[in-house]
Amino acid sequence: MRTTTNGTVTTPAPTSGAPLGIADPVERARAVAPAVREAAAAVEAHGTMTPDVVALLKEAGLFWLLVPGELGGGNGRITQALAVTEEISAADGSVGWSLMANMSVTGFSGGHCADAAVDTLFRGPEKAIIAGMFAPMGKVTPAAGGYRAAGRYQFGSGTGHADWIGGGARTGADNEIELIFMVPRDRVEFLGNWDVLGLVGTGSYDYEIPEQFVPEEFTVRRIGAKPLRGQATQHLGLQIMGSAGHAGVALGIARRAFGELHAILSAGKTRPGVQPIIEQQLFRHDFAVMEGRLAAARAFCFEVFDAAQQTAEAGDEVSELQYQRIRQASTFVTEVGREAVEFAYAWSGSKGLRGPNALARCVRDIHGATQHVYVDPTTMVNAAPSVLASYSGR
Repeated sequence: MRTTTNGTVTTPAPTSGAPLGIADPVERARAVAPAVREAAAAVEAHGTMTPDVVALLKEAGLFWLLVPGELGGGNGRITQALAVTEEISAADGSVGWSLMANMSVTGFSGGHCADAAVDTLFRGPEKAIIAGMFAPMGKVTPAAGGYRAAGRYQFGSGTGHADWIGGGARTGADNEIELIFMVPRDRVEFLGNWDVLGLVGTGSYDYEIPEQFVPEEFTVRRIGAKPLRGQATQHLGLQIMGSAGHAGVALGIARRAFGELHAILSAGKTRPGVQPIIEQQLFRHDFAVMEGRLAAARAFCFEVFDAAQQTAEAGDEVSELQYQRIRQASTFVTEVGREAVEFAYAWSGSKGLRGPNALARCVRDIHGATQHVYVDPTTMVNAAPSVLASYSGR
């Protein structure tokens, strides 16, 4: 559904062959968001996406948004992935987080894996969902036709429903190559250990991949790999795809927190001896400032990701400055998102304190989101030299 400027709600005309009959993936995300929102408590209790939610996102084609169109995927742009993640995260942060983890690595695999692997993953009766943690924590040893691979990993977001599970390791004469390898789900041992404060429903389990042979076609370089097929987005690489996901999660959770605050205050939330909070000048001033900061951070994110997409579509390499701007924007929007959620919680009073409630879940989820290495404060330290140098001669 789409709400026009005059408030009229319209439904896009069905499009033949498109998931749910809706061509625009962001509109598809909006269409399924109410059901995701309704299932949030069940997802948290389950510790990962429930089968019904997985089926819903499959039907909407969202797991495969970044997979090349020639493989039956969405052929998506990076800004579409950012917006889809935002929409689903506004419905439930855990589902948005898991989706972005699946979406980025599944899309990357579709563009970068060899044809033999792609035939298995995407050209069969059902397209695969892939998940895993790809830092080089495992071990690979070259073998005829591939590698002997093994490893133990943490934070396997989205592994609860994935068909293939990946891991990372180093190889090469000087261990200079970061390699991703993938194995079928039934060859992985899941270790649990997902007892956390926030993002409880992401199923980010510890897991172990016992030593086994992995054909070379089911491996790909994590950094520096060149796409073998697909849309321009494939040239952005896994780290930029992942950064878009993290930014989208923060934006969605913050937006949901503002929505929950509005519902609380509109219901007449007051404090003894003062006028209703929604009428107080101090609240109105501070809300307008905080909402403006979030809107500005959002605009910054979409600007830098769109610029990178346009660079790729022009056939050029993303510059170091563009890459660092993306990392800067993703970290910045996560920090501003945290501030926005904390603002909403502070003004909600005891309504936000008493559980269970969605605003409290937003508080826990955004603090979980801030702990990921992709949005660690060191990204700002790393971005600063390139960003500062961009002002030379201005």
